[in-house]
Amino acid sequence: MHKTPLWQRWALGLLAAALLWSCGWLRRAPSTPPPLPTPTNLPSAQEALQEAATQLQTTGQVTLRLHESQATAWVQQALVRQQTNEVQDVAVYFRNGQIAIYATVSSQLGPLPVELVVTPQVTADGGLSVRVDKATLGGVAMPQSLLRDYLGQLELALNRWSQAYRIETITIADGWLIAQARRR
Repeated sequence: MHKTPLWQRWALGLLAAALLWSCGWLRRAPSTPPPLPTPTNLPSAQEALQEAATQLQTTGQVTLRLHESQATAWVQQALVRQQTNEVQDVAVYFRNGQIAIYATVSSQLGPLPVELVVTPQVTADGGLSVRVDKATLGGVAMPQSLLRDYLGQLELALNRWSQAYRIETITIADGWLIAQARRR
């Protein structure tokens, strides 16, 4: 069997990337869902989360209602605080049991669209797991190493949270994420 030298594989990969870039494939943005009307008088996501934390400490249980517009604003503010320009144009959608996140990331090839669709599920012990339904970068499947980095951080945060709280239910539909939880 003949093995192709590493430099030839790299050259072929760069050529394929250049062809995909030139025809617009890597720049093609995924189609996002149509926006839903944002309810009036919504608190910020930070205020809603703070209110939920206070309710948990006071009563030992909580029902958190978070609208996709609140989540989008919260993620955008978090990116500004990190002072990073790598991720831009973030939009979060809560539809049909899934959380969809659309963004644009900076890369050596220029800005690339990202689409990440996950389904959160309550585990038997009241924790939360996240199943990845779709992850694309520039219109092609996101590399598993990159995906593991981001989801690993999310899973650590969820695990810390679920040690103190038990999630009873989570519902995602029509622009809303509604979670019921109680203190362990």
